[in-house]
Amino acid sequence: MKAFAGMAILLATTVTHAATPHLSEGVLVDDHGMTLYAFIGNGPPDQKSCEGDCARNFPPALAEQADRPSGDLTLMAMANGTSQWAYKGKPLYRGLIDKKPGDRHGDGLNQAWHTVQP
Repeated sequence: MKAFAGMAILLATTVTHAATPHLSEGVLVDDHGMTLYAFIGNGPPDQKSCEGDCARNFPPALAEQADRPSGDLTLMAMANGTSQWAYKGKPLYRGLIDKKPGDRHGDGLNQAWHTVQP
């Protein structure tokens, strides 16, 4: 039981202190090293630009409550009360097409999704 309680505390600490998006190999990545994308299409992402369910295929890069903006990385309030990371005002998304850190399979997808290269 003590091991379970210790693990719960460790997980809670990890979740509340997620890392700010940072550079890796010239592109912005999340706290797990996964590539972040910006949508450059007209209007919000739609089924055509996402090849299906946008919310599932390109979920928002959510910020934790303790996260704070830094330079060009800002936080955007979402309708559900959470915050999404943004770079120079463009919301950031994770691409579920990527399976491991360093993957960039969403870059250029439908001429609407691009890696963020500060």
